[in-house]
Amino acid sequence: MSDTNVVVTYLISTVMTSIPNPASAPSSSSIWTIVVAAGSGSRFGGAIPKQFVQIAGRSVLMWSLHHAAAMSDGIVVVLPADIEADDEPPNVVSQTPVIRATGGASRSASVRAGLAQVPDDASVVLVHDAARPVASSELFRRVAHAVSQGADAATPSVAVIDTIKTVDGGHVDRSTLRAVQTPQGFAADVLRMVHAAGEHATDDATLVARAGRRVVDVEGERWNIKLTEPADEAVIAGLVTRSGQTAPMHASPTHRDGSP
Repeated sequence: MSDTNVVVTYLISTVMTSIPNPASAPSSSSIWTIVVAAGSGSRFGGAIPKQFVQIAGRSVLMWSLHHAAAMSDGIVVVLPADIEADDEPPNVVSQTPVIRATGGASRSASVRAGLAQVPDDASVVLVHDAARPVASSELFRRVAHAVSQGADAATPSVAVIDTIKTVDGGHVDRSTLRAVQTPQGFAADVLRMVHAAGEHATDDATLVARAGRRVVDVEGERWNIKLTEPADEAVIAGLVTRSGQTAPMHASPTHRDGSP
């Protein structure tokens, strides 16, 4: 095993808590979250994939799992295929069971690998990029609630505030644009249906829209940035260390169906 894999294997083991593991996922689950952490992070660079980088005492992946657990009956975390993790039963984060899956050659393939581990009786599936560690539990709640109210898919987004121009100097009307984030939420049967065709997209809501199903927009969070370049580390560290963690992380109690 290479030195890099040794380091990442250690970080994976510290991401999962040491709470005793359940023998199987609970059969009564309704909301499950797939946390996609299978990317190589080539744009980020560094000795290890960005989702295992430590920020404010936790890996980026652990921050994402922490917030997903508050709104999930179970989590599937999709890890890189070349990472050698120990062969343990599912671990637990904040009393929420965590199942491991191995990612594929593309983001869509990785989501499909995670979806295969979600129990058949799940009614809502959230899909979240591990590289967005500052998405609050409240955002997870809003997305899940939109799906529970009848949407086939729900995507958080924020207005584009910068002036946008094309590479040839043309300007784009930013009032027509929204920056899409994760977690995205889906009726479980719809997500399974759109992935059954084996198509690819940069996010899952695009697949749902292609199928002509109903996608609704919910207000995202300006601070919900994606760790993409090394400079992003300082911004995220500032957010998660303010008063111990960011204010949005102190979400009010919610029900697992996504209602307030």
